[in-house]
Amino acid sequence: MSVLSARMRRLFKTSGFTLRTYAEFCRAMWLRGMKSAAKQSYTKTVLLPQTNFPARLSGSKRVEMDSYLLEKCGFLELYNWQRKNLEGPDFILHDGPPYANGEPHMGHVINKVLKDITLRSKIITGRRVHYVPGWDCHGLPIEQKVLSDIKDDSPLEIRRRARRYASDAIAKQRQAFTSWGVVADWNESGCYFTNHTSYVKNQMQQFINLYDKGLVFRAFKPVHWSPSSRTALAESELEYESHVSKSVIVRMRLDTHALASRLKNFENKPLYALIWTTTPWSLLANQAIAFSSDIVYCIVEDNSKNLYILAQECLPYIEQKLGLLKLITTITGQDLSEAKYLHPITKQRLPFLPGQHVTTSVGTGLVHTAPAHGPEDFLIAIENNIPVLSLIDEEGCFTKEAGDEFSGLDVLNDGANKILQHIGEDVLHADTITHSYPYDWRTKKPVIIRASHQWFIDIRSIKEKAIDSIANIRIYPEQNQASYLNALIAQVKQRPYWCISRQRSWGTPIPVLHNKRTGDTYTSRKWVERLCRLMERHGTDYWWELSTEKLIGRELRQELNDDIQDLERGTDIMDIWLDSGLSWSAVLPEHKADLYLEGMDQFRGWFQSSLLTSIALQDRSPYSALFVHGFAVDDKASKMSKSVGNVVNPEIIIKGGENLSKDPAYGIDTLRWWVASHGCQHSQVPVTTALLRESHETVQKLRLVLRFLLGVLHSYSEGITVEPEYLYLDKYMLHALHEYNKKIQNLYDNYLYHHACKLVTNFLANTVSPVYCHLIKDRLYCDEAASPTRLAAVEVTRATLTVFARSIAPIVPHLAEEVWLYHPENLASVPLYHTEYKVSETWHRPEIARHVETALNLRSKVNILADRNTWELSATLTASKDDYESLSILQKDRESSTSELCDILQLSSITLIESPTETETQVELHNIEKILCQRCRRHPELDKNGLCGRCVKVLDVANVSSISV
Repeated sequence: MSVLSARMRRLFKTSGFTLRTYAEFCRAMWLRGMKSAAKQSYTKTVLLPQTNFPARLSGSKRVEMDSYLLEKCGFLELYNWQRKNLEGPDFILHDGPPYANGEPHMGHVINKVLKDITLRSKIITGRRVHYVPGWDCHGLPIEQKVLSDIKDDSPLEIRRRARRYASDAIAKQRQAFTSWGVVADWNESGCYFTNHTSYVKNQMQQFINLYDKGLVFRAFKPVHWSPSSRTALAESELEYESHVSKSVIVRMRLDTHALASRLKNFENKPLYALIWTTTPWSLLANQAIAFSSDIVYCIVEDNSKNLYILAQECLPYIEQKLGLLKLITTITGQDLSEAKYLHPITKQRLPFLPGQHVTTSVGTGLVHTAPAHGPEDFLIAIENNIPVLSLIDEEGCFTKEAGDEFSGLDVLNDGANKILQHIGEDVLHADTITHSYPYDWRTKKPVIIRASHQWFIDIRSIKEKAIDSIANIRIYPEQNQASYLNALIAQVKQRPYWCISRQRSWGTPIPVLHNKRTGDTYTSRKWVERLCRLMERHGTDYWWELSTEKLIGRELRQELNDDIQDLERGTDIMDIWLDSGLSWSAVLPEHKADLYLEGMDQFRGWFQSSLLTSIALQDRSPYSALFVHGFAVDDKASKMSKSVGNVVNPEIIIKGGENLSKDPAYGIDTLRWWVASHGCQHSQVPVTTALLRESHETVQKLRLVLRFLLGVLHSYSEGITVEPEYLYLDKYMLHALHEYNKKIQNLYDNYLYHHACKLVTNFLANTVSPVYCHLIKDRLYCDEAASPTRLAAVEVTRATLTVFARSIAPIVPHLAEEVWLYHPENLASVPLYHTEYKVSETWHRPEIARHVETALNLRSKVNILADRNTWELSATLTASKDDYESLSILQKDRESSTSELCDILQLSSITLIESPTETETQVELHNIEKILCQRCRRHPELDKNGLCGRCVKVLDVANVSSISV
């Protein structure tokens, strides 16, 4: 006791320890240490998994491995390899071209990765794919960008700079797309570009095809016009924003008393029509007042004895603005048909005209009509042979024809104010209204409706065919099919014509000649063919570089009766939606695409422009199915925007930021897993730190399980020709692999990638890792290398690794290829995607699965009841009739310590009894009396070395007798 410290003496005194108990404690610790040393000495005899596949790659190592795999595993060659080595028919995915503007962003990631998952899911099953990536190279955003940096705004200088700008943007985007592992031929010849000669030639030829079909025409019509861009815009180029407009009630005095019979005793009082408008700038172009023959109108008197006409149904609303009005009489709309009124500014005598668009839902039931500034107004003018008066220029300012008082004023600001000031007392009420208003999608500034000479495609003549074709189109995700189909149909239904001309320089010219004297236009197939030859010789700037005489050519000059001096080339270019909408004719001239895959905004854009051009030119849809994905948003569900500052750079996610603790290098597969998990199930795809970290952790879990499977394949039995002996658990795992493979292929085929991710993680977490991998460790580690049951476990592990790696390869190809490089049988480093594999139908054994699942359900119960290592326990199982049938297959004898049931439940021994009743199987656990084997820690020890009978046999103890306890 003297050797003990004072502290130990105090501890013994307070705890009741004695010298005897201390001696027993020391002896027990010594024995445990000796046994631990013995166990440690057996470690080298255990067949542990071995592989050089790293458990984790982070930081620069992750980035280096991604780059290495890109080259080593033939990512860049895969597209051309599968074109040569796989059989058709092709799965055709037609690429909606991203815009050649700006840096690669998260929207690109979502779109390109979803396309790549689609393609890879086909290739891995041996299906050849057709995919030609493209870029939309023309258009206003690029032109505006280069205009901000130059003084020379000549068309040729704009085009030269725009071409270079687009080329630089394409180079950045292409480098990003290839680094993400996207399958394609990324060489120049393997892509399409809407500004390249071959593409522009095809577009010109398709234009003349449309023209010859009578679908293209030129007209003076009101269109959406962007003063900030100085060009016409299509509906798909508009964004509707909350906008504050002036809201005014204006009176317009009637010129004659066409209603005299209804106004006895009021003949000497002024009579006015009331109109309401939110575009007071358009009052200068007023040419009529529209009424409805179906509306009951009333004549009312105000406190100043003025008489006003308005719809009776609108009277309560107007009284809220003007005060109480006295009802004098009612009239029909037809009573207004002969009436005339005086323009409030010009005092012209103008008509009342019937209009089907007039309602009482808002306003006064009388509609101010300016044919240059509204589609319904324009139709009224056409029906009544009224010339369309346009007084606004391309910058949104009043022209000289508007008069000195208004000339040069911006109609949306000073122009509107000036008109209201001029009208003065005829403005009865003015306030503001906040409503949805169209904005230019690029400049983010409001647009107006303005009549101008434009080129159009007549949609009315092809509308019914287009709508009929939509009914046969599949849309994914399927839960949104009905709503998306209705959206596409609605877009087509509401579109009478498509304005295809733009007043810019950076684009494909509309190949027409104008006669300056007569206003006539000319084009022909023969002339377009000449222009295509000139383009081949001089490049796509030929239209601006060559003289009009050179463009026309000698042969055409002889055919035309016009004086050559009267002819000039057109200055309009084609709408870029026509550029990209015709891409099917350049990339897939003989085929229909199996799939178009784009964001949901393309129902107004590319989905529609492709459909309409294809219906017009080949009487069918260009696609069989649409896959619609969402948009990237931040953690507050706000759309990502540079101006807002909430943009996430995908490069930082992949390679990390300057501060790796804040912005770690997650690698490409983390980004791809995030896309697959979230990109196709919601309209908004959140880019958050939590979701990215979660994706990274999931990929890491996949990595660790794959590492274990690789390690099991390390050869401990080279040259051994023993036939494997498959246990029920092995057959169960093969059945599970068969079912898993069938399910995940179905999910890939239906583009349910988020469900595929869930299936992968569930299969990993519930079957592969905790069940099979865990339950085979005993025979893998402790059986003889040549044991038939161990070899069976290795073979099933090999199958598991192969099926699992191939199933995740479309989503995380870098991880799958990295695993395959470390496969001990892949000595030639053959890429995974160059291999073939078929899951055998003989694996489908549902009856065996039922038996094993009965045992696995019991295993869960045992684990709940056990308070220690289950190998230190035995059990008595009183099984229900149904369970007994399955359990007795796994354990033939009533009592056993070596049955497969013992393996699955991980119990030292089991006594199996059939219950006489149908009650639930009962489990009774008992402690075993002996200590477990020092090598396998499963069976009770039998000999002096602390080994069980199996380990004695495996080791041949005679050769290891020097090891003692």
